[in-house]
Amino acid sequence: MLSINNNFYAYALTVFLCSFIGFISKYFYKKLATSYTIQLFGKMLTRVKTGDKVVALTYDDGPNSPYTEKLLNVLKDVQVKATFFVIGKQLERNLATAQRMLAEGHELGNHSYSHTKLINQKLSVIRSEITKTDEIISALGVNSNIHFRAPLGLKRIRLPWELARRNKTNILWDVDPQDYKEQSPDQIANFVAHNVKPGSIILLHDGGGNRSRTVIATKMIVEQLHAKGYQFKTISELVTLKT
Repeated sequence: MLSINNNFYAYALTVFLCSFIGFISKYFYKKLATSYTIQLFGKMLTRVKTGDKVVALTYDDGPNSPYTEKLLNVLKDVQVKATFFVIGKQLERNLATAQRMLAEGHELGNHSYSHTKLINQKLSVIRSEITKTDEIISALGVNSNIHFRAPLGLKRIRLPWELARRNKTNILWDVDPQDYKEQSPDQIANFVAHNVKPGSIILLHDGGGNRSRTVIATKMIVEQLHAKGYQFKTISELVTLKT
């Protein structure tokens, strides 16, 4: 009887430990994809540590006519330069807009070619998504380092490893007003104004749908942050201030 009980307890303990380890592994695996503090390989940036009152406006998923053009009009009026993390497919369809971005002093970053989730893709797919968009941006005359932002901000193991191999930093953000949701320009701008810090990277979108609210909110954001003493930098300019 004692031997049977010992075998039962040993079996139960083994089952429990296997289940617990499986749960922890699954949790950590998921955490790797969504965490803005953990990345196994390479560099990840959500905010630049600086004492200067500077921030970066970044826009994802474009170019997207007519909203990107309207946004460029606003940025020109308020004399602010931004960083656009573009999708390669969208870039091919809107080369004239991309040329205007560069001519007006904005920065182009790589947001993959098709905006597919890269966390479960093969390395060959990840490499193609990065390379194709880099090549389109380079063909526009960009000779400097091209920054990368993971689609949906998701990363796990293969993508960070490939970015590290290319000496690319995964540029994320620390202020996300979720302008893609049904929010008013006031709500978008007020969220940014209340959550921004020196060195913040602000996430907005010029692509993925109707971005008229983002266009309006952008002017409000600039006005509110200027009133607080903030200046705006591109990502490349912001990282040079890192302390």
